Amino acid sequence: MQGRIVTKDSFQIVGFGWTGPYTMSREIPKLWEKFIKRIDEIPDQVRPGVFVSPCHDRVTDFTCYIGVEVKSADHLPEGMLALTVPTQRYAVFTHKGAMKSVPATYQRAWTWIEKMGYQKDHSTLGLEVFDHRYNPAIHDPTAADNAYEIYIPIKK
Repeated sequence: MQGRIVTKDSFQIVGFGWTGPYTMSREIPKLWEKFIKRIDEIPDQVRPGVFVSPCHDRVTDFTCYIGVEVKSADHLPEGMLALTVPTQRYAVFTHKGAMKSVPATYQRAWTWIEKMGYQKDHSTLGLEVFDHRYNPAIHDPTAADNAYEIYIPIKK
């Protein structure tokens, strides 16, 4: 697996968030459904149709957000939140295939990161960026032609 190193400037998203134990990750599709139903309420979208999912993993649980990048988060729709993702250096990989193979993609990514002399930066958010190639709320999560970008925060 080949990755690339990028520095992504700080940006804001508006959407929804969820925190829970890994055993409850089956709740994430419900978050997507809720988000997709209300996406048109979000003003000032930078790239409509491109969804960003920042996540922070911890030992026993994780926090996941689903949103869209916005120019300004001054006018939040009711019940939604704004999140600023800080400037960060990432190793970027493309996951291709069914969602059940995502853990294997991450495993290969971590191997590549280590081989390149980096470590995962556990102090900040990782990102998954979904564009026209895949949207888990409306596409078949078992489809072999699904694809999206994985951004793993890194440090030397």
